[in-house]
Amino acid sequence: MCGINGIFQLSSTNFDLKEAVIDMNNVLEHRGPDDSGFWIEDTHGLALGQTRLSILDLSSAGHQPMHDTSAKNTIVYNGEVFNFKLLNDRFLKDERFDSHSDTETILKLYNILGVEMLQHLNGMFAFAIWDASKQELFLARDRSGKKPLYFTEMNGNFSFSSELKAIFELPWIKKEIDNKVLYDFLTFNTVATPHTMFKDIAKFKPGHYMIVNKQGIKTYESFNDLKHRNLDFSSEKELEDMVFNKLEESVKLRMISDVPVGAFLSGGVDSSAIVALMRNNTQEEIKTFTIGFENQPSYNELQYAEKIAKRYDTNHFVKEVTPNDLLDFIPKITDIYDEPQADPTAIPIYFISQLAKKENIKVVLNGDGPDELFSGYSNYERYVKTYQYYKIANKAPRFVKGLANSMVDKIRPDSPLSEMTNRLYNQQDFAWPGAGGIKEGVKSRLISDHFKKSVNGHSSYDYVKQLKQDYSKFLDGHKFDYVNWLCYSGYRQAVTEQFLFRSDRLGMANSIEARSPFLDHELIQLALSIPGEYKIKNGINKYILKKSLERILPNDILYRKKMGFNLPIREWAKDTIYNGVKDNIVQFNKETNLFNVETVNSQLKLLKEGNEQYTNTIWTIYFLINWYKKWF
Repeated sequence: MCGINGIFQLSSTNFDLKEAVIDMNNVLEHRGPDDSGFWIEDTHGLALGQTRLSILDLSSAGHQPMHDTSAKNTIVYNGEVFNFKLLNDRFLKDERFDSHSDTETILKLYNILGVEMLQHLNGMFAFAIWDASKQELFLARDRSGKKPLYFTEMNGNFSFSSELKAIFELPWIKKEIDNKVLYDFLTFNTVATPHTMFKDIAKFKPGHYMIVNKQGIKTYESFNDLKHRNLDFSSEKELEDMVFNKLEESVKLRMISDVPVGAFLSGGVDSSAIVALMRNNTQEEIKTFTIGFENQPSYNELQYAEKIAKRYDTNHFVKEVTPNDLLDFIPKITDIYDEPQADPTAIPIYFISQLAKKENIKVVLNGDGPDELFSGYSNYERYVKTYQYYKIANKAPRFVKGLANSMVDKIRPDSPLSEMTNRLYNQQDFAWPGAGGIKEGVKSRLISDHFKKSVNGHSSYDYVKQLKQDYSKFLDGHKFDYVNWLCYSGYRQAVTEQFLFRSDRLGMANSIEARSPFLDHELIQLALSIPGEYKIKNGINKYILKKSLERILPNDILYRKKMGFNLPIREWAKDTIYNGVKDNIVQFNKETNLFNVETVNSQLKLLKEGNEQYTNTIWTIYFLINWYKKWF
């Protein structure tokens, strides 16, 4: 895990390249506290920088930017390619290596295979290679977007970085809010790729590569071959074996490291499976880490985590978060999040990463992904059942749907039912993937008329429509499966836009690299091709995955009620959130003209009186106010 930066002058501009890239590196020191470096190519106006968290080849031979003396190409790289030794054996047997790092493997593979090499990489990565012979910059990001990458073309310069805050260091960068992105953020609590909250600064698309020359961006294309595949299995047991074997292989690959590898252990199915498979692969010490919450038994899974730690003989560490810990950290989260994400459930990752760092662990495996890929959420099952009735209701004349919507809105305004009848009336999908922020009916009353005019009729449903188009391409002619639509959209929205972002930012704030075995691209391919009937069966969510894990996990772990990785935000922070919005909403609105202040105040009053349905709305506003104060 590292931080990478770069500047490519497309036209003659007057600034100090060296000073600029060093400034960018300094901002990303938390991503790479072990080493840093830069390289200037004055002839072509190029600067590359990198900060390094040493995980493979801890020696100076792994220093970056790394140069290939034969081809005269140079790389800056963030991430890990887990199959690099296999690639060395297959493609690079005759090459002489100066290090045993995967960085050098990528550089030499590019010399031999060019863009085609991307098809062979199994891992998480974002990198840039200066191709000296072509005088081009080649950039790429892994298929799921585990490693962050941002870019912009402003003032005659192409610039890129692992984090937005490094780009902000460049003197010509102008920070201007994109109002349509802000409008969607209020619905989804996150910013969808390829957008950022800032005009003219973009998120690099997962599974894409880019070629930049002096004329600007020459090529920006996908290398991701994610498509629905017909699976060849003759029995449920055979499918179980396919899932288990692929997960076992993925865990084994992700344990490759020159430093000890630990694990985040919640005590749920997914993290427990990771720890069990880690133990199958090593007799060395495994450190596991769990978070609990003081005097909040309904949020704690400590007893289950301790059971797994004992069963698989790990050195287990627990941090019990107190109300003061949470209240001290909440205002600081916007220092870490240069891109807004108003998901309070992410906060425990900071504390558990802090615990791992304290115990001298740099690399951890986590259980992110299978709830989305294998349908592990109870609301997925509920959506499947309700979807059948929704399709019937959707056949009603529009005036009937409009009448129902008006009646529900009067009787139960701002309720989930009101949101559903509103979607029905507007001929929208029943389930909006990731729409965990402010509901559309509430949002329409919160937003000022001035701001509505600025987005010119823009609809947040456009994002859902785009996901549906992408799912249709993924199916590649195969039959629509509603369960798998929920899984695909959950992977695209929750995993790539939320989980991987928070894991990277909150882990890297403590110089921790998180690896996600369930998000191996071959396992994703397999999971999204498994028929939905094997994901929800006999009232069991994540059915086929759980069946495959019966060989390593006890039933009381596999089949207990899911709790999730949450925190008591309502119990501990309601007053902090309330006061933060109440004290700052007027000044914030003077600067942004975003909200109807009277509507916000009325919802604050309802929250203060104990109506907790407005907690998420007020949290989103609270987070946005604090984020805006930090970055503008």
